[in-house]
Amino acid sequence: MITIEIDEDIFNYLKSLAEPFTDTPSTVLRRVIFNNNHTSQSFTSTSYSVDNKYSRKSVSTVNEFMSAFLKRRYQEEFRSRSPYRTMFESDHFLVYFQNFNKTDTLNLWYRLSENSLSTLRNTSKSAMVCFTNPATDIVYEIPIKDIDSQARKEDWEKASLEVNIDPVSSRWRELDWNIGKYLIKLQELD
Repeated sequence: MITIEIDEDIFNYLKSLAEPFTDTPSTVLRRVIFNNNHTSQSFTSTSYSVDNKYSRKSVSTVNEFMSAFLKRRYQEEFRSRSPYRTMFESDHFLVYFQNFNKTDTLNLWYRLSENSLSTLRNTSKSAMVCFTNPATDIVYEIPIKDIDSQARKEDWEKASLEVNIDPVSSRWRELDWNIGKYLIKLQELD
């Protein structure tokens, strides 16, 4: 076995392709690289549509989903925050997206690294983490201060945070926390 390092965006993309409790990073990579068992997906070609009575145009990529959410949720212009590809800032907000893009799943799986948490905690802006599943049109938008408060209550002492959310009950398993009040459907933002 050989160990490799990958950046957080690649890790999160691999998670979005994984079958919970079945796949390992190696099995996902094998499937994507060698096209074994399943059709591989490209980050930019993952498609889904947002249907509602207003017949908005189809949202076709995870990047477009994040952009649509920022535009509909906030009345500010955002720019990406280096070195993170899924962290965006405006004059008043710092928003970090963690994306899992799969239908019919019993587990939404994310990971907040020590570096991303530090960036969110050390800003003077309102810092939010958005756990998304574009395939089902949902976002759990949680202020970092609320995450830190719950982590303290549950005596979470690790530098990073593992995030496994049961989408049926809106429960963040590691922190034994019902996050239903943070749930937003993109189609409901207007």
